[in-house]
Amino acid sequence: MSLEALDLAHMDDAQFDTLYTHHIAPLFAAGEADRLKGVATFRRRLSIGAPLALALGLGVGFGFAETAAGLIAGGMGLIVAYTLAYMPLQAVGARMKAAALDAISAAVGVTYAHGGPAPASMPRFRKLDLLPSFDRSRFEDFFHGERQGCAFDLCEAVLEDQRRDKDGKTTYVTVFRGQMIRIAFPKDFLGVTIVRRDAGVFNALRGMGDLKRVGLGDSTFERAFEVYSNDQVEARYLVHPVFMERLIALETAYRGKNLRCAFTEGDLLIALESPDRFEIGDMFKPLADPARARRIVDDLAGVLRLMDAVLTAEIAPLVGRQRPGV
Repeated sequence: MSLEALDLAHMDDAQFDTLYTHHIAPLFAAGEADRLKGVATFRRRLSIGAPLALALGLGVGFGFAETAAGLIAGGMGLIVAYTLAYMPLQAVGARMKAAALDAISAAVGVTYAHGGPAPASMPRFRKLDLLPSFDRSRFEDFFHGERQGCAFDLCEAVLEDQRRDKDGKTTYVTVFRGQMIRIAFPKDFLGVTIVRRDAGVFNALRGMGDLKRVGLGDSTFERAFEVYSNDQVEARYLVHPVFMERLIALETAYRGKNLRCAFTEGDLLIALESPDRFEIGDMFKPLADPARARRIVDDLAGVLRLMDAVLTAEIAPLVGRQRPGV
């Protein structure tokens, strides 16, 4: 079977078996020796680090006659020992993940990059308030391809906000973890339309500029989302009943939350909070396991199904002029 026609979003077991056997299994087989070395290094380092951490805890506890201080010192020592022991195995896992995702993406006509700077669409995500304010960020798992004739970009983002406690100690709190998606539509939009989770009584506190709330007449949807636009007519074309139903269903199907999106400048921007995806799994177990690859494939397939649901709901009713060069 040719993989050129493989669609991860609608892949059957036979297609997965072909993908795994020819593209993923050889990578896992080649990386197994490195994994075993990493496990051996982990055990050796931990066998040294754990007793040292225990000795540190006992020394602090007896030296200061403070049991709590000893427990804290010992616990921190164990954390450091575990982290140092796991680093080589973590590096192997990162290489295997990148290799597997690169192979899967290449097989289905999508490009993949493990890491990189903020996506080019980030300024628009921030301008339209699709993301919370943050002080530092991390981006990984960049995908670029085409879906139903529309180019798309996808990446995972972790955004953190700096906080200070009453003692002046600085900590970072994760304010967003999830996927950022940009889909380029074949037609432009005349205005800007934003769809976000209903904040209840706090809706009035949102500064939406020249965007006005759009009444859609669907009580189920309006209990879940708020829609704002500077083009009321276009907003009703874009955010129609089918689109509403799929937005509500997507959060559940994708195990995500707080989905928000915006139609702007011919692009649909989507931000969806969700657990970390595209991970290689437990590195203490053998790599040669189809279930390990299946989880990665299913994570990517879930994103593609999300885009399919939006695109099939939106392409037909779009209004506006044809976008050149898309």
